[in-house]
Amino acid sequence: ARFASSVSHELRSPLTTLVTGSELIARQRDQLPERLRSTVDHLVADVGRFQRLVEELLELSRTEAHVDEAILELVPLGDLVRNHGKRSGDSTLTVDIAPDLAHVPVLTDKRRVDRVLTNLVENARTHGGGAAVLSVGMADERVHIYVDDAGRGVPDAERERIFERFYRGPSAGRRGSSSGTGLGLALVVEHVRVLGGEVRVEDAPSGGARFVVELPRGAA
Repeated sequence: ARFASSVSHELRSPLTTLVTGSELIARQRDQLPERLRSTVDHLVADVGRFQRLVEELLELSRTEAHVDEAILELVPLGDLVRNHGKRSGDSTLTVDIAPDLAHVPVLTDKRRVDRVLTNLVENARTHGGGAAVLSVGMADERVHIYVDDAGRGVPDAERERIFERFYRGPSAGRRGSSSGTGLGLALVVEHVRVLGGEVRVEDAPSGGARFVVELPRGAA
């Protein structure tokens, strides 16, 4: 974790230069010869992916090294999920919160929960045809957050492996995209672990994939 943190930190300065330079070139794209435009597009995309990779490596190393501790507070989970859906700006995303669960208080770190939702929605957008439904449930004093996508689901053989870092399975071409870093779901696992919960993937009622985040309620 210390090694990843040190390397990622050292990469930040040259990466900032690359990002600034690629953005400057991109602003001049229309003035470039046609044969160079696709090269510029690839450059901007790869630099953006590289930047996300470094930031996610830093986030992962901080979490593993317990540098970034959870800040617990009592929050209404339904409102937290609903507000995330509104901020996403995705008109195809449905937020379905039952009235009796809308204001159930949960002792958790809302920044981490929001990060988990961000990664799961982004994963659905990149690999599963977009996030279709965000919802919550509760059983045995544990709260459940559901993120259903519009894809074809995740094969049984991959349901554990997709949470591994940098995993590229046989379905990567079908569900995946080169824009991903391979760390989004691994970060979900780490954040959920810090919160004392678990995450898994199963079949959604709509036929796509359903990512289930189970968290302790932590409050009466």
